[in-house]
Formats: sequence, structure tokens, C-alpha cells
Amino acid sequence: MKKYFGKVLFCLAAVFIILFGVMTYKGYDKITNYYNSDYSMLNKNAYVGGDAYNYIINGTYAAAYFVLAAGFLISGIVCMAAGFLLIVIDENNKKIRMEDSSEPQEELPPL
Repeated sequence: MKKYFGKVLFCLAAVFIILFGVMTYKGYDKITNYYNSDYSMLNKNAYVGGDAYNYIINGTYAAAYFVLAAGFLISGIVCMAAGFLLIVIDENNKKIRMEDSSEPQEELPPL
């Protein structure tokens, strides 16, 4: 049963790491790709008429995406560490069971 939980935790960690990459890219895109044109179809990350307002809006979006990315990274690391911990505990329990079963049992002398 613990192996199942370990695999689930590793899969969750992989999903969180992928989401970290996506959110980091989206935040970086908000900061670096800005273009405001007179033609609306050429606008890139432009929301209102003024450049300063658009920089403020894009900075806020980028900060939010980076905070999400940090949360996903921390969640992925925690899931990965928990998965490794379950594996180590399971291996340790197997080792203890093997040592207990191979040792001869000491008996008390008869009365």
C-alpha cells in the first residue's frame, strides 16, 4: 500500500513541477512581451491606453504568476520528499523483518 502512495506522490510532484514551469513562463511573458499599438490586433499584453498603467498591470500579473510558481515548486518538493521518505521507511521495515526472521529465537530454560 505504501508503494502506491509513493507512486502517487511522485506523480503529483511531477505535475507540480510542470505547473511551476508553466507559471514561470507566463510570468516572464507578462514582463518581457509588451507592445501597445494603435491597431488593437497588434497589441501584446496591453489592456488600457497608457503605457504606465499597462506596465503596472503586467507587473501585478507577473508577481501573481511567480507566487503561484513558487507554491507549485514547494508543493512538488514536499511531495517528492514524502515519496522518498515512504520508500526509505518501507525499505527499513523490510530490513528489520528480515533480521528478525533470520535470528534464532532464544528460549528460556525449563523450570
